[in-house]
Amino acid sequence: MSARGIYKGYTFADVSTPMENGRFRARVAILALDGTRTRSQRFIDLEVFHTREEAGERVVTVARAWIDANAGRDQLDLPTNFSPLD
Repeated sequence: MSARGIYKGYTFADVSTPMENGRFRARVAILALDGTRTRSQRFIDLEVFHTREEAGERVVTVARAWIDANAGRDQLDLPTNFSPLD
């Protein structure tokens, strides 16, 4: 199973890392693009697995679940110094 792809308009990538003990920390990066700009990005750290393949399978599962739960609700919310006019 590939741990990189596009799902419902989001791009996700397996950014899992090897650990000193030979296991792999599963990590996923999820990006939402708006034309040529990045609208939002999420980095999620997951469990530790014995193999890169196991970590990659978990990455795909979590990426799709996060996208299903958050699609359309991931608007960038930056702090501002503007006060509302009431």
